[in-house]
Amino acid sequence: MSEEQRQQQEFKTVDIVDFSMQNNPMKVNDAFNQLISSKVVDMLATKKQEVSNNMFADREDEPEEIQAEPEEVVTEPITEPEEETTEVQV
Repeated sequence: MSEEQRQQQEFKTVDIVDFSMQNNPMKVNDAFNQLISSKVVDMLATKKQEVSNNMFADREDEPEEIQAEPEEVVTEPITEPEEETTEVQV
């Protein structure tokens, strides 16, 4: 197996342990970096999808709320009508 094929090989967690037992720090480093970078890339892709789904789902489900400024309400004091009488004032 050539060096390029070895670098393109997918490492597993057990490979890190094997390389450590073989006292091969370069291969441990390569395996660790490849495993971590693939996990980070996968997690970022998942998070990116979640964010985009949430961002556009909110706009479709909920209509925009328009906040109107409160109108001034003018209240006039309540007055009771005067009692009508049939008396004539002289």
